[in-house]
Amino acid sequence: MISFAILRSVSRSLNTSRLYSQSRWIRPTTRFYTRGCVNTSVHYSEAELGKLRSLERHFDRRLRSVYQRFTDVPDHTAIQGSHHVYVVDGQGIFRVAHGDGEQDMEQVLHIDWAGDMDGIIQRVRLSPKESVLAATVKPDHCEEARCVLVRLEEFTVPQQPMLVLDKVFSFEWATDDVLFYTTQKGLQCRHVFRLHLTDAGAQSELVYKEKDPEFFVEVSRSRDQRILTVNCSSKSSSEVWMIDSRSPLSRPKLVQPRQPGLLYHVEHSDNQLYILANTGPGHEYQLPTWACAIETQRLNTANKDTFSFLLSSPVHPPVRYHLCPAHNRPLSQEDDPQHILLPEYHTTRLKARSQDGTMVPLTLFHMQPLSDLSEAPLLVHVYGAYGLDLNMGFCPEKRLLLEDNWVLAYCHVRGGGECGIAWHSAGRLHFKRKGVEDLSACIQTLFQSGVSQPMLSALTARSAGAVLAGALCNKHPQLLRAVLLQAPFLDVLGTMQDPSLPLTIEERGEWGDPLADPLHRDNIASYCPCHNITPQLYPSMLITAYSGDSRVPPSGVKKYVERLREAIQTHISSLGVKGPIPTVLLDLQHGADHFGPEDFDRSLRESARQLAFLYTALDYRGSRQKMTGRRKRTSK
Repeated sequence: MISFAILRSVSRSLNTSRLYSQSRWIRPTTRFYTRGCVNTSVHYSEAELGKLRSLERHFDRRLRSVYQRFTDVPDHTAIQGSHHVYVVDGQGIFRVAHGDGEQDMEQVLHIDWAGDMDGIIQRVRLSPKESVLAATVKPDHCEEARCVLVRLEEFTVPQQPMLVLDKVFSFEWATDDVLFYTTQKGLQCRHVFRLHLTDAGAQSELVYKEKDPEFFVEVSRSRDQRILTVNCSSKSSSEVWMIDSRSPLSRPKLVQPRQPGLLYHVEHSDNQLYILANTGPGHEYQLPTWACAIETQRLNTANKDTFSFLLSSPVHPPVRYHLCPAHNRPLSQEDDPQHILLPEYHTTRLKARSQDGTMVPLTLFHMQPLSDLSEAPLLVHVYGAYGLDLNMGFCPEKRLLLEDNWVLAYCHVRGGGECGIAWHSAGRLHFKRKGVEDLSACIQTLFQSGVSQPMLSALTARSAGAVLAGALCNKHPQLLRAVLLQAPFLDVLGTMQDPSLPLTIEERGEWGDPLADPLHRDNIASYCPCHNITPQLYPSMLITAYSGDSRVPPSGVKKYVERLREAIQTHISSLGVKGPIPTVLLDLQHGADHFGPEDFDRSLRESARQLAFLYTALDYRGSRQKMTGRRKRTSK
């Protein structure tokens, strides 16, 4: 029998792959409808983006240099097997026997085995005794992946796959001949199958079907590999079914029925089942003051008694730590890694008082002391949706900005997950505008604290974070000079009124159902960025969208751009405004999905273009300005 131990602690994901929308506020105002202008809009943006090409090439070179500096940071790209180490590299998976050098690597899977398509290897799982490898390959222009199974022999390199499964999202081995996997249709996962590999062939059987369209289903495996779990999750509830790997053909067992407001996760160790839930306080460990993100180690690790993970921040490269049950604090594996010997910087944590008195956390990264930041450029980050934390993992682009004396501010507004499930609930549905109020309070608190000023400030958001960003621009455009949006969710009302779109029904728990509830419709209409544009001067914007994005339809982004440009032009014409005119650029990338280009070079060029826009919009020269100053001083 498996005994049960309940650990009550807040359970939230720091690194989540399923993203969609964002939050907002706004007053009903004049609405703009422009027809037949999409092609004109695209051509206009291409011409304006062309003006950034020279500076874009400059940042492309600088980014490549920054990435090169951090090529030796630890990661989890290597999968440890019983006999070999497996590495994902380019178009395949390679292995090398323990103790052998890299020159002895042999390829065990090629991406072409998934079929005639260009894509990337997404997930890799080894069977317990390393006899079979399973990996998903995701096409460049689609989110539905194929799972390739390869039979591994100790002395023979496989020449072809033993099986290919279509539309697989998550998968885990129970034994060397039983694989559990979920299938994906559009952007929804509701079915769990059990694949049994026998001498007579492979047999697949449905073992779970989710009936509630607001729930998403995936499978996972405990660190000790004893149990597999079927995890059913909505925006406000969860339910877990358990499968013992010692009897993988038995029916899944329910751990705890779903209840509104109850979120939990299941782990197993030493014949104990641990349930991590949002029902009470948990045990806390003291982490380094700079740590902002955690990434857990892959399964199939050699030492199952130690919990290994990476700690990082947007400007601090990952450092590997280990935690054993006998210790109350993490211990770094590396005493003095070379890549940590970087110029010193400050991590400052502030709180902003929102409109209703709620204190909202802020995290700042800056090179100069707080008292010397009044003339520094500021880049503000926000998300605030789905109970998810802001992405605060290491990013070389952020390190470049920091070393150019930018201040990086991360606003942990309501609707996100930084302060638990109550924080999320306080910023969803009818409380969406609270996130916009929080964002406004954070920016104004920075200015009042002597950090930067509106003419040197920019805001960046992606996906659902664009709801807050767009709503803030409608309500307080004077707070910012520039805005960067990626794959932005801007037409909330239009999207939530179209149930034919892949995520509309699943997302009702976050935004509401405007078709069934007039109060929900009025609430969404009050803050939706696309439906509250009014004639005024907006910040300059660079909006990056992707033609293959099935989560945020590009049509809504184009609609927003046209309405925004018309509003700015109406304001300028009616008042005879003179001086700089805000630029609204649409960078429509072809062939990429919601998460942007998979190709490194294309992704780097996109980041360089965004940096070129930021420096141009804020009229900031960064390192070039500092170098010019040094040359002038030298010539005297």
